[in-house]
Amino acid sequence: MEEQFTTGESAGDQTADHEQRSSSQPARPTTLIRTLTFTSIALLLSAVVTGSAARQSGDRFIGELNAEVSKLCAPADGIVEWMEVKPGQIVLPGTELFIIRDTQLEERIREAELTLDGFRVDLAAAAARSELELQQRTAELDAAAFDTELTLTGLLQQQFQKNFETTALGDYLSLFDSLASTEIPPVDLRMLAMPRQTQEYDRLRAMIERSEVENGLDALQTRIDLCEARLKELRRTVENMPVRIEAAHRIPVIRASIDSVSSELEELKQLEAEHSVKSPIYGMAGVLRVQELESVAHGDLLVEVFDRDREFVTVSLPTSLVAKLEAGQRVELYFPNDEDREGEIHSIPPQLMPEEKGANNESTFSLKVRSIGKPWPTLPIGSSLEVSIH
Repeated sequence: MEEQFTTGESAGDQTADHEQRSSSQPARPTTLIRTLTFTSIALLLSAVVTGSAARQSGDRFIGELNAEVSKLCAPADGIVEWMEVKPGQIVLPGTELFIIRDTQLEERIREAELTLDGFRVDLAAAAARSELELQQRTAELDAAAFDTELTLTGLLQQQFQKNFETTALGDYLSLFDSLASTEIPPVDLRMLAMPRQTQEYDRLRAMIERSEVENGLDALQTRIDLCEARLKELRRTVENMPVRIEAAHRIPVIRASIDSVSSELEELKQLEAEHSVKSPIYGMAGVLRVQELESVAHGDLLVEVFDRDREFVTVSLPTSLVAKLEAGQRVELYFPNDEDREGEIHSIPPQLMPEEKGANNESTFSLKVRSIGKPWPTLPIGSSLEVSIH
């Protein structure tokens, strides 16, 4: 029993000694570190939540960075022989960005020369045919004119003969008239010796014959007029024949085609095979639409250059705010990386074109904000930022 009691007492003493040693050592800092860690995390979460709530407050809206655009297009058909531009690169006015080689220029010149030679051959052939036809037609017309002149000459001779006969018969009849008058002029004594009946018969026959001659003169004059008109027509036809024959052989059309192709050929020879495409403004290059050695057509878009001097922000606002806004009103812009700038409302649209409805089911419209004050940070076009409307 004494032995057991002694053993129990010794165990109790050992436990007491162990507790005394434990109480004498300092406590570990585990609880303090955990407390500080949880406190820091809570503060960070609080700041994030607070910032997020502030950014989503009623006077802040998400905007998009934009800029006026200059579109650079291919000046001619060809290939992109050289290019010195990358997306997002800042370019200065006059910076050479592309060289377009017009691979079709030499072919176009050669085709124009072949076309011109063909028209010249056609003109020579048409001129030869025209000259031959002109000679044939002129000979025919000259022969017809000669025959008409011969006919006219014969008719004039007949007219002269008829006029002579008319004059002679008139003189003959005047003798009979003089016998019947009181004053007897000198007459042929043979007529005085003629019987009365014979005189009347001869007088009547002379009158009839003179009437026939006068009728013949009228017919001759008509034929003479027709011959003279025919001669005039033949001469006029001969004068107009070269023009009419050339038109029939399309010589004026061929000459006009030659003049047109010649002018086009001269213009082609003055063109340059290489076309330089330069930036007209200070700005940032957008997405490249072509690659080196790629074929392009005239007017194809090469790249868009965003004017850094004419940047603006577009922001969608609820239509209920339009009455509170005015042109020139200043707004706060919050760019990424905590860069704050100012801007002003460019203009209020006279007619709202509602866009998609927002989170609160209210229609929105687009507003343009332009730069004022301190230059905006250089960011890619299309970057998002916050816009605060006061």
